[in-house]
Amino acid sequence: MSSAVAMTSAGEVPPAGWLRAPEAAVLADIFAEDVQVAVWDRPSPVGQDVVALACEQRLAVKSWLEISQLEQGILRILSDEQYAAMRDDLFLLADMMACLFGVAGVGLRVTALRQPMCPRFHVDRIPVRLLCTYGGQGSQWLPATHVHSQLLLPGSDQGSLYPQAGVEQIGAGQVALFKGETWRDNPGAGVVHRSPPMSPGQQRLLVTLDI
Repeated sequence: MSSAVAMTSAGEVPPAGWLRAPEAAVLADIFAEDVQVAVWDRPSPVGQDVVALACEQRLAVKSWLEISQLEQGILRILSDEQYAAMRDDLFLLADMMACLFGVAGVGLRVTALRQPMCPRFHVDRIPVRLLCTYGGQGSQWLPATHVHSQLLLPGSDQGSLYPQAGVEQIGAGQVALFKGETWRDNPGAGVVHRSPPMSPGQQRLLVTLDI
């Protein structure tokens, strides 16, 4: 069993397969067989002024970053000095991914959103994904106990197939690792998640890192 301690609000019982802690070391617990979601609980290192700027500019970045040239790669795609704090954090997160998983590169996506990007619950067909929402609502996910056998079928009425109270959500600034479908020995058990609903005028700045 993982050494990290699951943390929730007072009186709440954490969902199975989920760990959250204020130390970055909790992310290493994703290697535990019984952990599907590991969350580093921290405030957002990026100010709301940067979130607003990114949304105004409709920032959309998709790039493969070689770890050996990480700093140069991030500077190349986010050269505006107003994004300095975000660059620093992306360097930290990408370097952590490389150290955790022993990879030479990571796939980066930075997206400023004014509407949900993936509003339906789905699974990622990758080994693992890091998600961090710098501003706005974080990604939502369902514990395995709330995933109906019909939920992911194309055209299914998802809203009637899960309890609304069972939806978990990542907070702004928190860093989460979600196991995907192709994580070793994990077929059929990838984390079921979606983009959060958004009201008119809301903004969201999302970062994902894939291996």
